[in-house]
Amino acid sequence: MAGHVVTFIGENENGILAELNGAFMQRLQPMGLQGHVIDLHQPGWTDRLLPLAREGIALAWGSAGIGATLSVGEGNLWDMLQVPFISVLADTPCQLPANHRVLSRWVANGYMMEDWLAVQRRLIRSPQISALLPFGVLPNPYRDRTPWSRRPHRMVFVKTGEDPARRRAEWEGWPAPLRRALNDAAAEAARRPTGDITELVIEATRANGLHLEERLEILFAVAFQVDMHTRALRSNAFARALLPLGALIIGRGWDHLDTAGARAALRPALHAAELPALYAETQFLVSTTPNFGGGVHERVAGGFAARACVVSDSNAYTRARFADLPAFHGLDWTAGNLPEQVAAIFHGRADRDADAAAALAVAERDFPPEVFLRALVELAELVRAGNRLERFPA
Repeated sequence: MAGHVVTFIGENENGILAELNGAFMQRLQPMGLQGHVIDLHQPGWTDRLLPLAREGIALAWGSAGIGATLSVGEGNLWDMLQVPFISVLADTPCQLPANHRVLSRWVANGYMMEDWLAVQRRLIRSPQISALLPFGVLPNPYRDRTPWSRRPHRMVFVKTGEDPARRRAEWEGWPAPLRRALNDAAAEAARRPTGDITELVIEATRANGLHLEERLEILFAVAFQVDMHTRALRSNAFARALLPLGALIIGRGWDHLDTAGARAALRPALHAAELPALYAETQFLVSTTPNFGGGVHERVAGGFAARACVVSDSNAYTRARFADLPAFHGLDWTAGNLPEQVAAIFHGRADRDADAAAALAVAERDFPPEVFLRALVELAELVRAGNRLERFPA
C-alpha cells in the first residue's frame, strides 16, 4: 500500500480542523502510514501535494468534503490521480448539498451520522459509494492532571451563540409560501426532542402547497434555515439556564442575552488548541446537539475523554447508549423546567470522580480514534476495488 495519507483543511473558526485532523494524522504511524495536513488556504499547497502523489497516497480525506472537488482542467483531481478521497460528513446535507454528490468514482462519502446518510439516500441519491464511519475521540492528555473534586470550573459551555429572533426577522424577505413553511416548520421543531428535522420541513412545505423534492436547492435552503434556527433555540435554552449560575460561557454571539444580574461569566472564543486543557479543568461540560438522533456529538465524547461529567440535551442515541452512565445528564431541551434541572446538577455536592472515570472508560472502549482511522483505510480500499471491478459484467 502507498504510504501517505493526506487530510485537507480550509478556513474554519478557532482552528478546530487543523487541531483535530492534525491529531488524527499523528496516530497513523503504528498502521505503517504517514499523515499530512494540507491547508487549501495556504499558498503553494500544490507544491506539498505533488511529491506525495509521486511517492504514493493511500487515501485523502477532508471534513465536510473539503478537497473532494479539487480539479485538474475539466476533471476531478482524484480521478486523475486514481487516489481514493473520503468526504467525512458530520453535518446535515442541507448545509452544503454539493459536497454530498461529487461526480467522481474515486470520491466516497463517509457519514458520521445515520440521519445524514438517510437524507442523502432519500433526496440526493448520489451515485458515489457511501458508508457510515465510526466515531472516534482523541485522548485528552490532561485528563488526570486535576482530580475531579478540585477542578476549578464547575460548568463550562463552549458554544457560538446566535439570536434566533434575528434569523426569524430575515425570513420576512422570503416569498410568502416559503415564509409560512419556515415559520410552521420552526414552530414544530421547537416542540420536539433533538433529532432529524428533514421530514418535518417537507411536511411543512407540503402543508403550504409546496412540493419541493424536485427542487432540492429550495428545499435545502428552507431546511438550512430551520436547522440553524432550532440549534440556536436549543443553545439559547441552555445558555439562559446557566446565566444565574457560576458557570463559564465561552464563545462569541451571546450579545443578545440579558445578562443583568447574571452570575455566569461570558468569555471570548478560545483557539481549539486550548480546549483539551479547559475540558480537563471542568467538572461538568455542557453541550448542545445539532439536529440528529443517530449519533453522539463530539463535545459529549470529548467531555468523557477529559474525565468530566457532561450535561446535554438527549437524542435517541444517547438515551439508548448512556442511560446507565451517571456522568451523562441527558435533558429534554424543550422542558419548561430545564433551568431548574441544570441548577440542581450545578448545586449537587457529591464527588463524581468515579462517575467521570466510568465515562472515560466509555470513551476509550466505544470511541477509540484508531477505529475511525481503520474505517477510512477500509473505505479507501473499497473504492480502489470498486474501480478495478468497474468492467465486471452486470
